[in-house]
Parts: sequence; C-alpha cells; structure tokens
Amino acid sequence: MASDFEKRLHVVLPFSSRQGVWRRIAVLESEMTQVVRLMNDCAGAFRQVLAEPRELYLNVQQVRSLTVYIRWRRRGVRGQQAYCLLNSPAGQAVLLRQAPELQQCYRQFDHWALALNLAHSLRLNEIRRLKKYLKDLG
Repeated sequence: MASDFEKRLHVVLPFSSRQGVWRRIAVLESEMTQVVRLMNDCAGAFRQVLAEPRELYLNVQQVRSLTVYIRWRRRGVRGQQAYCLLNSPAGQAVLLRQAPELQQCYRQFDHWALALNLAHSLRLNEIRRLKKYLKDLG
C-alpha cells in the first residue's frame, strides 16, 4: 500500500528526494535570471521603438522581497515618477492621447510585461514554497 502511494505521489511532484528539490530550485533560479534578462530586453526594446518624449516607459524594478517587476512608469523628475497600470484610468488616458498604431504598440508591450511578471512570480513562489517544504521536513 505505501509503495503504491509513493509511486502515485511522485507522479505529481517534479522530484523524489531532497537533492531533487534542490535541483528543482536551481533550475527555477536559472529560469528567473532568464526572465529578468527578458524584462530588461523588453524595456530596452520599448525605448528603441518609441522615442522621447514618451509619457510612459517600461521600468524593471526589484523590491526587497526579491520580486522583480517590469512596470509602466510615468515620465518625471528622478524619484517622482509614479508607476501606472495601462488598464487603469490614468493608463487609459495616456493611451487615448496616442495614435492608433502607438496604442497597439503600448498594448503589445503591456501584454509582454504582464506575461514576464507572471513568469517571474510563478518561479519565485515555487522556490519559496520548496524551501518551506524542505524546512518543514526538518
């Protein structure tokens, strides 16, 4: 009975030992590094596509929790640039001031930014959960 359960349990987990958990964490950390690189590439590509002056630009930010975001930031004086969601009223107001082709450009970059934020968050949360799992195992 226990052997059958162990086999079924390992089907739903991507590892079968503590070493396997650490290997999974290493893979996820490597993938997170790639995601952050893509975030920076995306922000750089936006600056290449849409020249100054631009009301919003993409910015990559790492917070103390080790979370990294690519977010829209308003143009302004250093330290005074507010973040903005493209689907917020302020973001929609910026979009409406743009030509239709620029609106599409903003939307495409926003789609990529949302996907990159999700990709990073999924990996970071899995790493945190795996480390808690190891801690709980004792």
